[in-house]
Amino acid sequence: MLTGIPGTPRVHRLAELDELLARATAGQLHLSAYHPTGTVAAGSGPWRFSVDPHGRFRAVHGVLGADASMLPRCPQVNPQFSIRAAALAITEAHTGA
Repeated sequence: MLTGIPGTPRVHRLAELDELLARATAGQLHLSAYHPTGTVAAGSGPWRFSVDPHGRFRAVHGVLGADASMLPRCPQVNPQFSIRAAALAITEAHTGA
């Protein structure tokens, strides 16, 4: 696992991570943010996509996806507007708004 902590960039077991975190300070942590895209990509093929084109999870009845995880892959530009548009379209389709 990559830790992001200088001097101990990797650990290989949970016990190592527990020990590292017990002595780490907040100032040592490398915090970042990103758009986790493609983790539950939406698409028409049920054999390949876990969310249908309308935002419905195929394996869990009643659960909708309407965030960056539905994008098929990480784009080269900030996907903010694409995420907002998808969330709005899915919300409107399911609420009738």
